[in-house]
This record gives sequence, structure tokens and C-alpha cells, in this order.
Amino acid sequence: MFAAALVLAASGLGGTASAGGATGTRATATAAASRAAPTGAAASGPGASPTQALTATQQHYLRLARTGVAQAKARWANRRLGWYDSRLSDHDRYPLATIWDIVPLFEALDAIAIAQPTRANRTAVRRFARGAERYLNRGLRPLPGYSPYPGDRSAGTETWFDDNGWWGIAFVNAYRATGARRWLTDAERALEYIAAAGWDTREGGIWWNTIHPYKAGAALASDTLLAVLLYQQTSSSFALAQARRFLAWGNTSGFSTADGLYAGSSLNPTPIDYAEGPLIYAQALLCELTGTTADCSTSEQQKANSLKRFGYLLDFSPQYDAIYLQWLLATYGLHRYDRTLYAIAADNARNAEARARNAEGLYLLSWNGEALAPQNARPGMLQTHAATTSLFAWLAVYPPPGA
Repeated sequence: MFAAALVLAASGLGGTASAGGATGTRATATAAASRAAPTGAAASGPGASPTQALTATQQHYLRLARTGVAQAKARWANRRLGWYDSRLSDHDRYPLATIWDIVPLFEALDAIAIAQPTRANRTAVRRFARGAERYLNRGLRPLPGYSPYPGDRSAGTETWFDDNGWWGIAFVNAYRATGARRWLTDAERALEYIAAAGWDTREGGIWWNTIHPYKAGAALASDTLLAVLLYQQTSSSFALAQARRFLAWGNTSGFSTADGLYAGSSLNPTPIDYAEGPLIYAQALLCELTGTTADCSTSEQQKANSLKRFGYLLDFSPQYDAIYLQWLLATYGLHRYDRTLYAIAADNARNAEARARNAEGLYLLSWNGEALAPQNARPGMLQTHAATTSLFAWLAVYPPPGA
């Protein structure tokens, strides 16, 4: 372990302090719990624009999202270290949130500002994104990338390639919310690191992390989607080439023929919802951008298979299910013809609103009101509360069918 100075006054939490880098560990995640938003012009998205009034339904979800973000700041903010803790009353040596802990909060802030692009909302995104840049580890090789804990600086830091995808996606959405090219540059760093360090040059596929235990469906999903989103925003031939390379492997070696869905990993083919959702949207968007009808066909088939496999009311865990629903909503927003996709997200959100709050009013229960399984969440995790908040925030972006 080594300590690295970490000054995050720019995060809007106040105070300055130093925090140690949790080198070589993913501070709060168990293996099972270790595992993005729509795209369009900055400060707008499919079905929403700065001048378009929100429907009453969108306003309702926006209020829920804003309240959830305020609760996160009030209950998880670490004033001494100037960032957010991973858990309530966290007394760990390295208490701050890892990328996986906090990415749903980043996405919630992005979505709020996309739905309602006020100066205050855009400022909140900018402040958070500046704090998010502190996860950049310039010591990684062969290129800098995002390590799990703010302040990690060692070349030997265990780093996750799905994390880099989710973090890059959140930076793309920060660009959409603010129009600041800086955040696209941050997203591009993530993709460049993934392409250089995460891809298996011998057999193809994206490793789960720098230890290379297996190829991960979550990494395939987040990294492919990041590449497609960057291609949409920048017309980068590099980003398009990565998306095509990742999908070529995913649609062959990374596919579980028996399930008709992408494999959860190279060790266990069982599909996971939060990998399927991003890949459904990535290929639908690629079809729109490039006119490649095969991408649309694959997206439609995977959508049908996913709906059949995962059902309607979800009960995996909020941090996974919220990602899946975020990208089903994005797919709905791309065409606004599949009402089922919106209905699934809205019905799960109503379930969460009614049942997921604990006695303190925090979203720390499952969406059916039960305690979360220990393998999916430790008690009091920011991730759990923020994931449900992010679902509300993305529902604020999209008008309901018929609106």
C-alpha cells in the first residue's frame, strides 16, 4: 500500500484532505458483487431537450432522483476526505467509494442534468466529474487508466476493465449534460486503456481485471458500449474499430448459444442482465449510426431473449438491475416504439419507490422490500441507494409512451 494525496474540494463536498490509495484491492467489492445512458447532443437526449417541458411523470421521477442524490450527499459524504464513503459509518482503512461503488451516483447526476439542464444541475455534474478524474492512475502500463480507489498511483494496482467502461460511459454522459469536451477526453482515456491493456491479444476477449482470471461479460458490455458512444460523439475511427473488434468476439466466443445471450464470463456462461442491456443498446445504436442492418437484427433478437430470460419485475440486485433498465430505456428512447421497455423500467421503479426504502428513508432494500443477499451487497452501501436513485433519474429523461 502507499498513500497518495487526494484533494477533492472541487467535488462540492467541502474540505481538503489526503486519502491512501487502496493499491491492489477493490476496497468494498466481493467477487460476486463486482459486478450505463442514452446518447444525443450535449444537454439533451432522445425524447428530451432543454426547451421541452417535462411531463408530470418525468417531474415525479426527477424529484425522487434529486432527493436520492441529496440523501447520498448528506449520509455518505466524507467531509474530512472530501469525497464519498462506500458505506454508512465506514471505518475501514480505505473508506472511500470505489468506482463500482459510486458510478450509479455519477450516472444519476448526469441524468438529472440531461433531463433538466439548469445551471445548478450542470454545475453539480462538473463538480462531480472533476472528483471522478481522481481515479485516473497514471502509473498503469502501457497507458494511464482508471483504478478502483481514488489516489491509486502504482503500476501494480489491480484494475478492472469493466470499471473503466462504466466510468468512461459516465464521462460521456457528463459531456452530454454539460457540453464540456474535457469529459469526452476522460472517456477516451478509458477506451484507450481498455484497448491497450484489457484485450487478450492471443485469443481475443476482454479480461475482467489486470490479474486476468477470465474474460468477463460485464467488461465486454461496458467497453463495447463506451466505444459506440464515443464513436457517436466524435466519429472516431479508433472507437468504431474497437466496437467492431469487441462485438466480433462477443458474438462468437463470448456468446452462450445454449442461452441465446452473451455469456456471463469465460468460466460461467450464465447470462447476467447488466451485460445484456448495454449490448442491446450498443448494437441498436450502431445500426442507426452505420446502417448495418445486422446490428439491428442482433439487437432485436437479444432484446427478445433478454425479456424472456430476466422477466418483468427484477430481483437480482439494484446495482445490476438499474444498469439493465437504464439501457432498455435508452433503446426505448432511440425509437420510442417499444412500450414494453418503458413499462418494465417504470414498473420496477414504482416497486422500488414503494418498497426499497429502509426505516431511515434510504434505498437500501431490494426492490421487493427484502434485505439484499450478502453476496450482492454489504450493509449500508452507497451503491445500493445510488443505483435505485439512478433508475429514477433516467426515467426523468424519457417521456412515457404517448406523451
